[in-house]
Amino acid sequence: MNSPFLHQVSQLLAQELPFFVLKKSNENRVNLFYQSDQEWHRTTPLEEDYIVFAPFLKEQHSVYIPVENSISFPWTHQKVESTLPEFDKEVNKDEYLMLVNKAINNLQEGDLRKVVLSRKQTIKSHLSQVKLLERLLNLYPTANSYFFYHPKVGAWMGATPELLLKIENTTLKTMSLAGTVAYDGVTDIYWGKKEREEQQLVTDYIVEQLKMTNATDIETSQPQTVQAGAICHLKTDIKAQINPNDMYKYLNALHPTPAVCGMPTKQALQFIKENEGYDRSFYTGYLGVVNNNNKNAEFFVNLRCIELNDKTATLYVGGGITALSHAQAEYLEIVNKMGTMLRVL
Repeated sequence: MNSPFLHQVSQLLAQELPFFVLKKSNENRVNLFYQSDQEWHRTTPLEEDYIVFAPFLKEQHSVYIPVENSISFPWTHQKVESTLPEFDKEVNKDEYLMLVNKAINNLQEGDLRKVVLSRKQTIKSHLSQVKLLERLLNLYPTANSYFFYHPKVGAWMGATPELLLKIENTTLKTMSLAGTVAYDGVTDIYWGKKEREEQQLVTDYIVEQLKMTNATDIETSQPQTVQAGAICHLKTDIKAQINPNDMYKYLNALHPTPAVCGMPTKQALQFIKENEGYDRSFYTGYLGVVNNNNKNAEFFVNLRCIELNDKTATLYVGGGITALSHAQAEYLEIVNKMGTMLRVL
């Protein structure tokens, strides 16, 4: 039964203590890490294991939760209703189409090769945060699902398919992920020129960034289709040999990836700051668990996420724009992506 775990989460919320829940893809256990006080740690604990919840913009503060307490619970997946609730698909549609067309013009005329544009939408939520967490874990067993809470920061949950960085002693693993289509029961998908070009851009960028950090023996797999809930992506696995003491050098080199920002990074980030019209906060940041003693760490990109407030939920979605993009198709893509988290509500 899953009730002991859900009861523990409920108790931590009632006590307003910081915690982090993580259930990794295809696993039947869920891990709970929590803090004994309400302090907001803004720097990495030097010797302890810890959790990090990082924003999209590097100049903003991350949240670190020292692993003072950790419990692993068995998780039994249960079938839940997964119908897509009614929502207004037209909210800010015209503004987003204008933004995408502006980006396409910039891409066709300037040095920018890709930019990732996002939008957010706030809707009413009638379920408790614990109930939402239960639904999330049951709906997306193949995703990396999480729940983050800090009384001084807020509550976020999500189901991400994307590994940002995994370090096991001297081996680094990451991936490039791009392209999105609705999952219709098969993964034998024809990917068009736009999706393959976008995915290759991401792969090439990551490889170049790793070379700049002096990573060695860099290997890339062939692109393959992967399912993430109700949608599919095109993915390439990347592996390299590194110095595990330089973990943050690799994190800084890879974040933000072209899959959440664009490329060249500086120009794409500038376009986002000047045109997107809101602060992404922790959306398209990253989250992870660091084991200092074993020199192991695992970080995931914060995609498909919800920011939870009293009786409302703010959903964040985005898509990669290239010179070959079409604004209407890009809008339909983010509507499909929004459906992933809407099913939780």
